[in-house]
Amino acid sequence: MIGASTGLKERVSSIEAYLAQVQRDLRLPGLSVSVVQHGEVIYAAGFGTAGAGRAVDRHTPFILGSLSKSFTALAVMQLVERKLVDLDEPVRRYIPWFMVGSPSPDAGRITVRDLLTHMSGLSRYVGRDLLSGRGDKSVEQSVKELSAVSLIHTPGVQFEYSNSNYLVLAYLIETVSGLSYPTYIERFIFKPLSMGNSAAASAPGLAQGYRWWFGWPLPFDAPYLVDAQGAAFLVSSAADMARWLLLHLSDGSLDGVRVLSAAALEVLHAPFVSTKKRGSTAAMGWRVESLEGERVLRHGGEVSNFRSEMVLVPGRGLGVVVLTNCNNGLIAQLGLDQIAMHVVRLLLSLPPLRKRLTLRSFYLGLNAGIVTSTLLQLWLWPFFALSGRPTWLSVGLLVLDSFWPFLAYFWLPRAADMPWRGLKLYVPDLYSWLTGMAVITLVLNLLIVLRWLL
Repeated sequence: MIGASTGLKERVSSIEAYLAQVQRDLRLPGLSVSVVQHGEVIYAAGFGTAGAGRAVDRHTPFILGSLSKSFTALAVMQLVERKLVDLDEPVRRYIPWFMVGSPSPDAGRITVRDLLTHMSGLSRYVGRDLLSGRGDKSVEQSVKELSAVSLIHTPGVQFEYSNSNYLVLAYLIETVSGLSYPTYIERFIFKPLSMGNSAAASAPGLAQGYRWWFGWPLPFDAPYLVDAQGAAFLVSSAADMARWLLLHLSDGSLDGVRVLSAAALEVLHAPFVSTKKRGSTAAMGWRVESLEGERVLRHGGEVSNFRSEMVLVPGRGLGVVVLTNCNNGLIAQLGLDQIAMHVVRLLLSLPPLRKRLTLRSFYLGLNAGIVTSTLLQLWLWPFFALSGRPTWLSVGLLVLDSFWPFLAYFWLPRAADMPWRGLKLYVPDLYSWLTGMAVITLVLNLLIVLRWLL
């Protein structure tokens, strides 16, 4: 086990070797990492490219994804300490017109605590729809649009992760404080913590984002979603995030500046409700888990072209954050890029987890399947259908073959808990292939029918 900072410094070479390997294995354009322990930054560095010939360093800004939620949660707790917000009061006390699934009596029962712990009943689908926007909506506008959706659970009963919970919290901060969400976060969090490369906006020097296409990273400029800042679109660097981790490993102050009381920080970190992942409990903007008997606080984050992860081991005074500028929804769901947790395991002298499925093996299988099914669809099926007179078998197969595009259109978004525009944004390779194959299938089958009729 790690006992002192000197022990960590001795492992710098192993950390760098691991990061260099994972960058190659995942074909990551760039990544930035910080390690803190016992009140100091032990290691901070950048690797790879930030685009336009720029090298990533520890000060390079990245979009944080859902790591943003920990900032929103702390901002709410600041307002609680100022007695401007009560965690167990209904949201309507602060936003009187707030409505979900109008007219829904349950909407009036949603409390601030429900939003912080994903217990409001808002669905994962609605939250992913929020992150699939075009960047043309305000926070207030998107909150008002929740009146068109329905709750999937009674508030306060069941955990359901939804970005929309933190959309509402961002607007609550605006309503109660009288400041815009960006102004509040910068004035009461970024500035007191001297997080100079952080912003509640698309910051200057932001790393170029990328998306994996069939296993290869391609640059992509995604819309910056102002309405989703509280859930996923704050911007920070590894160096600044080191200060954020140090705050959460402290009593709520850093360098003599108090941001939150120790008691309020403890409330943020307290496990509240079991998530759908075994051994994981939701706190406020954090997940509470266990690693070989050690209590761990962690959270991952993603937008369409950035990924991030932060891990705290409070019992060791240890924290790790990793920011990367590439994403694909499939990689996130498969857990192939949990780099920060692997760094923690190295620092705690635990063997790294060996995954049977790697990015290369996954895409090798996926791409082989895509090529095979495409050849079958474009060559074998037309050859079979046109090789003679139509039979009951060929007609039946044609009907089935023409049915799958319609089934995919209605079924896939619900199965993935994401609208089609979100699939297009977060899984661009599969989306493009499926869309192209659906169109080609229908056109080919129409030509086959015309050939039979003629």
